[in-house]
Amino acid sequence: MASKGVNANPSKVLVKATLRAAFALDINEMQLARILSVDEGSLVASAIEPASYPGQRAQQLIRIYQHLSARCGNDGVAMSQWMTVSNRRFGCSPRELVQTAEGLDEVVFYLDSLL
Repeated sequence: MASKGVNANPSKVLVKATLRAAFALDINEMQLARILSVDEGSLVASAIEPASYPGQRAQQLIRIYQHLSARCGNDGVAMSQWMTVSNRRFGCSPRELVQTAEGLDEVVFYLDSLL
């Protein structure tokens, strides 16, 4: 008998992980659509191709979640607060900044540099 994850579709897994990360980071559907550069209506799609532009952006959002989860001890309130409070380094909240391609890159780069 095969285990549950053996035949997992990477596109569907990416959607689930992205939605979980967005929820944990207190990012709503409209903001997530901007982050992924997709129409809000397509967020209900059951798959995001990992190699696509939205897929790459989704993976960056997941990296942000992973960094913050590690730094905040998986405290959802602390992660949400970090995302929503204006940050002197960025001149706005990280949640505002990640809604642009350059901003998403900047937040990921910043969190990577803290390791």
